[in-house]
Amino acid sequence: MNRSNAGQQLDLHLKKAAGEHKPMSPVVRTRLDAAYASLPDRPESAATDLTTSKNKRRTSPLRRTAIVAASVVAISAGLFASGFVSPVMADTIREIPLIGSLFSKIEGDAGLRTAGERSQGTIVEATAVSGNMSMKVKETIFDGTRVAFAMDLTVPDIPNASKLEEEMQNVSLSIEGKPEFNGFFYEEPIDQGNGTYTLLMNSPLDPAEAQGLGNQFEGEITVTMRNHAQPLSVTVPFERIAAGRELHLNPGPTVQNEQYALSIDSLDVTASTVQLGTTLELKDQTASATKQDEALLPSAYEIVDDQGKALDIVGGQGMQDGGTMTSLSNYGADLSEAEYIIVKPYLRDSDSNSDAKIYLEGLEVKIDLGKNE
Repeated sequence: MNRSNAGQQLDLHLKKAAGEHKPMSPVVRTRLDAAYASLPDRPESAATDLTTSKNKRRTSPLRRTAIVAASVVAISAGLFASGFVSPVMADTIREIPLIGSLFSKIEGDAGLRTAGERSQGTIVEATAVSGNMSMKVKETIFDGTRVAFAMDLTVPDIPNASKLEEEMQNVSLSIEGKPEFNGFFYEEPIDQGNGTYTLLMNSPLDPAEAQGLGNQFEGEITVTMRNHAQPLSVTVPFERIAAGRELHLNPGPTVQNEQYALSIDSLDVTASTVQLGTTLELKDQTASATKQDEALLPSAYEIVDDQGKALDIVGGQGMQDGGTMTSLSNYGADLSEAEYIIVKPYLRDSDSNSDAKIYLEGLEVKIDLGKNE
């Protein structure tokens, strides 16, 4: 497939997945429908990292956005603030309905919603000010696989939420001794009036990134706005949710049908996140590049729990190397009561205007999570 045809193929998949595609700043990327098997930008390359090419991700029915920096810029912040809220004060804050966990009302992410309902986040009061802008981080969540935080962002000269999205250049999390985390997903900003917007941000972590973070750490959150010389930065605590049950499977089962071989490379189940690593291989080694793309580019994974409910997709990445697609898929879910899940690979129907899924027969994988004691 030549480059122009590949671009047309990508546009087709994006339009089918996204539905309505709102214009955005080049540095603000709309999340793609499956959100975890990003599409290659340069098919002529032997292997394409789909999160570093154009960071294209499939939009889910719930509109979210990933903020990715156009370039890494090190600028000192206007004001730093750090502080834990005492457990007694945190409990008091949570008992006030209007100030309780903002994540308890989140839609399309059962994992973070459950964490909010169970008051499993860490309540903080940390504020940063730079010029006429300010940022207040109110709550942080860490479950060993994903980080999340709730914040109010005040920018007096921003008239609406859409303009805010255009002006947000980057959101990052820096932890001492670790690579900087970029590319946070967030709910549509909630307009609180007077130039203040509430945002619920989250980022699934690569397994290598998550290793060594421990149960408690401090991280510096930085928000960079266009046309503002100094970003907003604040240091806040993260404390790992103590899950009743976790599962770490590496590797998992392998199945195949006449066309594909599917390997479950890893499965990590934590308090509010499920992370699935997969390799999907086209068995026909003589297939042309066009056939490989047709068979692998639309691939995605649905996970269904023991009650038949599909888990919420919250992000991920993928890489195609010839006839092989390797993906890391993330889901927002609390599986503490589930006994098993079923992984159901499928292809998005590129010939339909609907969100139709073509399930790959013979490749379903049932994984036992263990019964609660």
